[in-house]
Amino acid sequence: MQQRQNMKYQEYNVNQAKGIRLSEPVRLDGMVLPKGHELDDEDILQLKLSGIKRIFGAEMDENDLDNVTALGIISGKLCGANTAFATENSGISSIVADSDGIFVAADDRIAKFNRLAPEVILNTLPPYTSVKKGDIIAQLELTIPVISVEQTDNIIFSLSGNTPLLSVMQPQQQKAALLYTKFYNDNAETVHLTAVVTKLVKQFQLLELGFGAEYQAPHEVEKIADALEAALKSDAQVVFIISGRRNSCQDDTVATAVRSVADEVAAYAIPQTGASDLLIASKRDKKIIMLPFNYDSTDSALADHYIKLALVNEKISPADFKHPQNIRLNPGQKFNGDADADLIRANTKTKPGSANIAAVILAAGVGRRTGRNKLLYDVEGEPLFLRAVRAAVRSQASPVFVITGDHAAELEEALEDVDVNIIYNSGYRSGLRTSIALGVKSVPGFCDGVLLLPADMPNITPELINKMIKTFDKKAEKQLVTAAVKGIKSNPAIWSKSLYDVADLVPENADLRPVFMEHSDYTKLVKGDENILLDVNYPYDLERLGK
Repeated sequence: MQQRQNMKYQEYNVNQAKGIRLSEPVRLDGMVLPKGHELDDEDILQLKLSGIKRIFGAEMDENDLDNVTALGIISGKLCGANTAFATENSGISSIVADSDGIFVAADDRIAKFNRLAPEVILNTLPPYTSVKKGDIIAQLELTIPVISVEQTDNIIFSLSGNTPLLSVMQPQQQKAALLYTKFYNDNAETVHLTAVVTKLVKQFQLLELGFGAEYQAPHEVEKIADALEAALKSDAQVVFIISGRRNSCQDDTVATAVRSVADEVAAYAIPQTGASDLLIASKRDKKIIMLPFNYDSTDSALADHYIKLALVNEKISPADFKHPQNIRLNPGQKFNGDADADLIRANTKTKPGSANIAAVILAAGVGRRTGRNKLLYDVEGEPLFLRAVRAAVRSQASPVFVITGDHAAELEEALEDVDVNIIYNSGYRSGLRTSIALGVKSVPGFCDGVLLLPADMPNITPELINKMIKTFDKKAEKQLVTAAVKGIKSNPAIWSKSLYDVADLVPENADLRPVFMEHSDYTKLVKGDENILLDVNYPYDLERLGK
């Protein structure tokens, strides 16, 4: 994000400094002029009497915001459930827990935010830290005294395609099963396995884990897989594997057994000496966690972080398990203001009573009918697919997912400054259905439905998406909402949660397709303009853009 060219940050002669906003506090005799303070004639006189001849600051015009106002706007966008914030004239906003719980944030999203603009800095506690009401969980700093409305809008836009970045959640009790694999089958091994479990119970007691059934198996692939299947059929929501031997790689015994049973292995290992063999997987809505063999004797903040991530989040994927790269606050700092008077409670994107609709933008296909990957075709200085992404982000849909495949690196580079969930479909050559399934699987449980939007619809508007969301009745169990031109169904389409298994894009002959005929009784059509619903399939479609 580039600094606006006409913003004047510079050193001023005090004789020409009236109306300038200070970049940093200035100490005068018996007083301090705070950061962002607008100098008046009296201030100029005091500066001269103090021997100060030159001062650094910025001019502010009608298209600018002072740092306190801008901090409030950005902080409000960052805050999620059970959080609040208070801004200070120093240019720092303190974001605090508004209840006891677990601080939840995503490392990669915080890192992306810190890449948006060098003047805006976000520091947080380590994600999944236990916090008390009033604890500072994050601090946001605006290093400049004045920022343009355009810059602030760009930051807000970049945050608009996802759930709030920072939140505090109350742990939900989860039943846990233990699966022991026996390699030596002797007393020393029993002592070791017991030590690992003892540390596990102690380390995560605040997460409300209820340990129940125990299973065991010889340290052999088939036997471990059978025992794991049995554990997953129980009422346990998470299965911890306590291995009798360290897992050296993803083809080792336990990893192979888990892979044969799980839907997806999210992490085969972590970059941690002595405890690299942490393995995390999922089977439907259940988690599988193999603790590092030396977990009892190795203190690993990274391993504990990833275990908490798996336990706290409803759904996990390989993208969640990246090396942390954020600066941490020291835990335990308390907000010293009046919590009821000074804190502004979090706001959410979805209005009370409205349907929560996620958006899945399908951008994985090759699309060679236009002679090249049409999604990267330049339209007014940006890739074609980004227009559909922007429409979804600016709509009431949340969170937004972008499924990539062909030319994924170029697509993800274009999305660098947009806070959406990017999911790579390694099987994109197998067809569109693989991308739809991957996207639908990633939609959080709190969503009432999912909007499927082809990325080759560059004229789609937030207004049409919002109209479709408004049409969606969250109280109806089965529901399909599609756009329409002259009564003919068109993309995009919203599918209710109960129909995820059959969710599909709208084909040209939708009325003849069994899946659309089957659900016609509860299909709602939302009228759309032919140009807005333009689907770029052929070279001549590119010529119609913007008309």
